[in-house]
Amino acid sequence: IKTENLWLMQGDCLERMKEIESGSVDAIVCDPPFNIVEKIGKNIHLFRQSEKQVNSSITPESMSFDTGFDQTTWLELAAEKLKKCGNFIIFNDWENMGEIAKEARRLKLKVKMVGHWQKPNPNPAEWRRRFVSGREYFIHLTKGGKNTFNVEKLHFGEFKIPLTPQSEKTFGKHPNQKPVRLMLEIVEILSNEGDSILDPFMGSGSTGVACVKSGRRFVGIELNEEYYCLSKNRIENA
Repeated sequence: IKTENLWLMQGDCLERMKEIESGSVDAIVCDPPFNIVEKIGKNIHLFRQSEKQVNSSITPESMSFDTGFDQTTWLELAAEKLKKCGNFIIFNDWENMGEIAKEARRLKLKVKMVGHWQKPNPNPAEWRRRFVSGREYFIHLTKGGKNTFNVEKLHFGEFKIPLTPQSEKTFGKHPNQKPVRLMLEIVEILSNEGDSILDPFMGSGSTGVACVKSGRRFVGIELNEEYYCLSKNRIENA
């Protein structure tokens, strides 16, 4: 799908990003695989609402994409598509941030900070045996110069927003779906109306929905055909 304000592609981002003109996107906002499933092994229940939850979209099969992902190979090509002064947001597991930051610096990107999404209602699995993780982290990079940053007061890089509501899952479910409100706040801070936003790991399409709602142009790529159809339907009906 390609229109004036929307370009959706299904396939491997390492190939499909080659179709995008270099230096043409104002910001990149993405949520690539974290490889957490690979780290926790058989403890897949940690992703569920509770240890006793059985009827769940969270299964070893549905989470298979979250294993063996190369956290840095894609960065060089993505950075090439970003305009000078552009913002670059990458959600990821805290254990991967050092590796990502090191590669970003090699590519001459500026590492601004690590921020986080604070969930007031996180999944409480294993709460009797471990501290419940209520945060997801993102790293903020820029491509030199004075980047767009639309704030009127101090912002500490903390977004206090509940988990994705069921009302945003009417077209289907994705195991790591971000709430539109979260992506909307990030997009509005780091870009201006009419700007072009790239998400090479579109997933459920929350970034695309946020772009439609805020008057940004959106370029999205998704490898998985099922999730591509999910995101396409959500974005087209936003």
